[in-house]
Amino acid sequence: MTSTSTGARTDPPGTAPLLIHPIGGGDLGWEPMATSPAPVDFHGTPGRRRPLRKVLEGLAETGTGVSGLLIIATTNVHGPSPRPFAEHAERMKELLCSAEGLWGRTFPESRVHIARIAAPTVRDGVEPLKAMLTAIRPAECLVTSGSGSYALGAGAVLAGIESGVPVTFLPVDEPSAAYRLRDLIDPSDTLHNWLLRHRFWDELVTVDPDNADIWRLLAARQRADIGLAETATPVPGLDQGKLDKLTELWPTVQAAFFERLARGEAIDHSLLRTWFTQRIGRPSKKEAAALSASANRVIEHLAERLSDPERHGGAVHIKEARRRLSPVPRARHAQLVGDAEFIAFYEASASHGAHLTPPGTRRLPGSLLDNADQWESGDIVPKLVEQRGRTAWPVLGTGDVLVMMCVGKGTRDDPSDGAGHAAVREVINWASRRRGALARPGRTRLRLLASAETMDRARSWETLARATAPAGSLDADVIGPLSTEPGDAAEINAALLGELGKARPNGRYGSTSLRDVDEVLLVINSGKPVTLNGMVAAGVQWSLNAACPLRVAELGRDRSLRTVINEAGLTLCRLGMDARLARLASSAVRRLDTRTARQLLANGSRALSGAREAADRFHHDLYGPADTTMTRGARYALARARLELIAHVLADEPWPACYAAVEVLRPGLFDWEEWKALRAEFPALGALNNQRNASPYAHLLDRSRHERRPSPARGRRPSKTPPAPKMILDALRASAESFHRLGAPDTGQSIADPELVARYTQLREQLEALGEEAR
Repeated sequence: MTSTSTGARTDPPGTAPLLIHPIGGGDLGWEPMATSPAPVDFHGTPGRRRPLRKVLEGLAETGTGVSGLLIIATTNVHGPSPRPFAEHAERMKELLCSAEGLWGRTFPESRVHIARIAAPTVRDGVEPLKAMLTAIRPAECLVTSGSGSYALGAGAVLAGIESGVPVTFLPVDEPSAAYRLRDLIDPSDTLHNWLLRHRFWDELVTVDPDNADIWRLLAARQRADIGLAETATPVPGLDQGKLDKLTELWPTVQAAFFERLARGEAIDHSLLRTWFTQRIGRPSKKEAAALSASANRVIEHLAERLSDPERHGGAVHIKEARRRLSPVPRARHAQLVGDAEFIAFYEASASHGAHLTPPGTRRLPGSLLDNADQWESGDIVPKLVEQRGRTAWPVLGTGDVLVMMCVGKGTRDDPSDGAGHAAVREVINWASRRRGALARPGRTRLRLLASAETMDRARSWETLARATAPAGSLDADVIGPLSTEPGDAAEINAALLGELGKARPNGRYGSTSLRDVDEVLLVINSGKPVTLNGMVAAGVQWSLNAACPLRVAELGRDRSLRTVINEAGLTLCRLGMDARLARLASSAVRRLDTRTARQLLANGSRALSGAREAADRFHHDLYGPADTTMTRGARYALARARLELIAHVLADEPWPACYAAVEVLRPGLFDWEEWKALRAEFPALGALNNQRNASPYAHLLDRSRHERRPSPARGRRPSKTPPAPKMILDALRASAESFHRLGAPDTGQSIADPELVARYTQLREQLEALGEEAR
């Protein structure tokens, strides 16, 4: 046993926790909020004990030993000290390791460490502390809370999370009330939230088998496939009327378009062209009546031109119609034609290189959002999901961000609260920047957390925020008074979750529920540490409940003493969100939707960076165009590898397989003329192309025209049934063999290249391991 405190039971260094303490003015004997230099006094008196002394005595009373001590100290000069806190930490270490000790406690010199941090911020502290924890390799960490810089303690917590070291908060004034953030967070039963919000219907079949029939039908709808609904029978909650709705092609095309758009998938040319042509060609009576006869003729003519399968250049036709519409009518379908942003979206999305566009959320054209809201108001999903005991999310989100921020006490030298007002402005600006990256414009939902002492200040911040933000862009409120007792983190966390969950979501756009926000933003600033920690735990939990990204930032001052806000990274995602993101990304990769997988992984912590890089490489290998230096033989080899991968992954899904096979070959590897020649030379390639064109994903316009003009004698023609899986699998293998012979004509034998299949398998295994916690 190594003794670290007089009369206390201790554990072996390898199992006992490492005590981490950010040194502050209280350890030097200075009064709180002191502004002028004062003598340094480490010792204090029994009635005025120093923070580290309180902690060590508290640990001794509970019989808790520690393996060592890590003092966090800054190297810059700030506050009333003319010398850096790192110098004071060195003197404290000398005393603790001396024969006399400090407060009757001694440590071996090898067990006392000093982490020198450039400034008292989370941003400056995480990396050095992570390096120290990696070197020390403690079994556990106890981070003191309630003295020194909160940001440095928070940096230690984040460093522990990134290093995989369990971290416990240890209140200075009540060491017996220690707690972990992880223990305040319950990730159980939140995987359903993520699957529902992102509409991963296929995955819901697996995790919710009781409702598998419904999820399968919705998964087929997302693929613009009405074939499954045509053969289905009613189930509880889905009567024949609703089932018939799922067999209608136009509502199905709309659902496929908006759900895939919401998830960030690349929208193929067939789906986009079909949706737009049908939308302008099938206006409601009210919409058509709102247009002049000449405007109606312009739009009808545009729909006819886009319906012609022999015509190309859809965006050119839309631009021409836009020039003829002046002024642009206010009807929703006409607004699409007159919206330059929508035309640019159409032009970019309809290209065959859309799969290669870097993933990421972007603001969608306003006319497209209006049409999405109109469709969603009559969609069947919210009711279907509600009947199964849950609530859907608005398909394109709300555009809202939830911001939580604690309100601490003001300083005596700032009677007008200039620093507090500057902080509010910085937070609102940060939230506005985050909202600008979302699919639709929304509001900042600011929640200010106050204690009994700071309620008045919080109300003044709320008033300022309302006066500062543009009209309609802010919803602000004060939550409190919250407890400030050191052991009340769990109670604060529960109280916050209760407040956040008061408004009931409805599953459609226009929801005022905080569950339907698109991001959760946490601001680390002033306030009692216990309140801040309760806020952080509640923020992590709420991001899991809301199935949305979580970001953390800290408020500080730059060298000009301006209030600034800096993003502190996505480390807290490791407390639950990472696992869900990895699980969803794995499901997307299983469908070979690597673009969605990359977008999901980009919202996680650095623990997902390896998977993100692997997904990026795999995405490029599957969809990337031929490099300008790539030889013909290399293109043949890559084509063969892609087809072998599709055969391996989608062997039991014939239509997705043949569709993907064509998408990965042309025009990325082979231009149109070369592709035409290859199809003529190799019947298997021609068969894949023909089946692709017959699939639900392609030639939707042809099917839509037929549905609009059914034969009086026969009624609506049923959808084509998919080909037998063996037929497509044989065609894939024969096509791969053809490319092999083209690339290596002298070998006369098939040599399978498992490299791309192996990378797929490795990526799935990597994501499944990361997502294991989500099960």
